[in-house]
Amino acid sequence: MRDPRDEFIAGRQSEVVLIGDLKGRFFVVAHRGASGHEPENTLRAVRRAIEIGADVVEVDVRVSKDGALVVIHDDTVDRTTSGRGKVRDMTAAELRSLDAGKGERIPLLEEVLDEVKGRVALFLELKELEAAAPALRLVKERGMLDQVLFISFDPETLSAVKGAEPASHVGLIYVKPEGGIVEAKRLGCEFVLPYYRLATEKAVAFAHRMKLLVVAWTVDDPALAAELKGRGVDGVASNYPDRILPLRGSTSASTR
Repeated sequence: MRDPRDEFIAGRQSEVVLIGDLKGRFFVVAHRGASGHEPENTLRAVRRAIEIGADVVEVDVRVSKDGALVVIHDDTVDRTTSGRGKVRDMTAAELRSLDAGKGERIPLLEEVLDEVKGRVALFLELKELEAAAPALRLVKERGMLDQVLFISFDPETLSAVKGAEPASHVGLIYVKPEGGIVEAKRLGCEFVLPYYRLATEKAVAFAHRMKLLVVAWTVDDPALAAELKGRGVDGVASNYPDRILPLRGSTSASTR
């Protein structure tokens, strides 16, 4: 029997392309691409997220031995590829010779940018300070500054981006309750990205008073996503964005 959600999801193109489009709606972020369905942080996962209709694709960026920007979460290749070793100790060619799942290769950042340009908003998690300047340069070269949100756990990395380009969009990720919202405001962020347990109604209301949008992670349960939406969260990141899409669309609390 056909799942009625298939009709809702199939071919549904997100209306979100620019970061500014996210305000005033509840939105869905595809965490490391549609990583519940495809190998994480691969072009296959990015394409699946776009096909599903996610509002935002999120990927992670690191620097290879020869200075290339590669899309991978961990500091080693052990968990997600056929190889072993530190990303920092391998050239881009060596990294791209590995199988990242289903025959996919570790993408270069340029490939992801070209894949999403004009199609969907992108959250770019900078895993290293050294990735900040070259990532910003690639985004600006493609005229995508308003399509990309640079995110990081590291305030120094976000300061480097914002200092080099005041018009850039930045967001602070955090896992501890103390000071994340205030720190984000100090850095000139437009977004905070707390671990979902920290996205209490009180914290979300405080963030909104500080003119910050709130994105909770990582949420694969639709019931939990609905609860977070009820608390006023603006968006959630999910490995299975298709599960959360039925909640999308109505006005978020940040505009109330």
